[in-house]
Amino acid sequence: MKIEKIFIIISLLLIPIYILNATNNIIHISVAYLEDKRVPSISNKDIKKIISSAKDELYIKFGTKNIIFDYKGKKNIKSFFKKYLKKNSKFYKNLAIYKLNLRKNHIDYEQFKPEIIKFLKQWKLWDLKDFFPPDIKSKISSYDDIVYYLFKIYEKKVNILKNLKFKGRFIIDKSKDSVNSYINWLTVMYFQNRYDIVFSNTLIVYDNIVAPYPHAVLRYAKVGGSSFESPKRKIFDGTSSMVNLFEMLTPLKYFKSKKIDYSLSREKWDDIIGRFIMAHEMGHMIYLIPDVYDHPKGCLMDSSYMNMDYYEGYKILLKYPFQCPKCKVWVDARNTHFYADSLFNKKNYKDAIFYYKKAIKQTPRKLDIDYNKYISLLYYKISLSFYKLNDINNAKKYLKKSLSLFPENKKSNYLKELINEK
Repeated sequence: MKIEKIFIIISLLLIPIYILNATNNIIHISVAYLEDKRVPSISNKDIKKIISSAKDELYIKFGTKNIIFDYKGKKNIKSFFKKYLKKNSKFYKNLAIYKLNLRKNHIDYEQFKPEIIKFLKQWKLWDLKDFFPPDIKSKISSYDDIVYYLFKIYEKKVNILKNLKFKGRFIIDKSKDSVNSYINWLTVMYFQNRYDIVFSNTLIVYDNIVAPYPHAVLRYAKVGGSSFESPKRKIFDGTSSMVNLFEMLTPLKYFKSKKIDYSLSREKWDDIIGRFIMAHEMGHMIYLIPDVYDHPKGCLMDSSYMNMDYYEGYKILLKYPFQCPKCKVWVDARNTHFYADSLFNKKNYKDAIFYYKKAIKQTPRKLDIDYNKYISLLYYKISLSFYKLNDINNAKKYLKKSLSLFPENKKSNYLKELINEK
């Protein structure tokens, strides 16, 4: 085996995560602000206030401790996209099939309808109906109806976004390299290797046809924040997140809500962004909790109709400063995973195996990321632990389980090579 290949394999066999809530290990999270200079921006002082509020809210809702945010300052968004938007990649090409064409006024979704319905069936029909105004809600009796009315409004919202101007210039760039495309953001964040969390003030159109989240599509058809798959960021096993500031900074009347008191101070807005948006996205990133529509009031991860307004949602969080009992299953499962990682790092491989297996049993089927990929990762870690114990038979057994769930798991495939050459 070549020396270079050995070094690649060794780097992939490391387990870098530490438990958040029960040890003295400090996790450093890299943060940057990807600034679009065409639209209103925000100061570094405000970004630091937002981070502080998010940290407080994470502790209140999940008991999250031991995190230090390393803020790297403002970066040019176009330069970042130029470096990491790899349109020739298999990752981008697989997504581009479902990318909304911003040059057209009509959304061609019929060919993807089975996939869309499968996506929407994650939620109960009556929970989805609550996103629509009363006159439409009364007409909905099936998921087909949901799709019809969802895309009717989706199309209207996107066409409004495409015609918005700031200082005489269109805000939306319709080119394939657009920083305003969510599909492009998914690609950029997949290939970037520098940050765990990014802020941005640009307007991001939600252009993923087959995953039309109602809380995003029906509000403004834009992205207020997101979690991403970022394999090169190792802290949380390859996840990252983004906090979007556009709506809180723009003077455009289209985004003004009658419910919001716009005389609120900048400091108050920083608190709203930190607690309601950033902490929510980190709930996805750290604990893999999906967007939920049926959790109790005060749940940080609830994206239901009542929480579609940032200020209203923020006030609910303050009114109910408690941990959500329904989120506990995700938090417990991830903390078990983190604990297993800490045991692995202490070379206590036998106990690590026990807790990795426990994490698999605890993990809910519905995650913010792909369930099979995640469970494949846990089986890989079990296999690696057996490998460290020189128990090759069990290492092969769990490696087989890992690859059966996700054949393209790079870590598992490298470990397979290593075992086969023993």
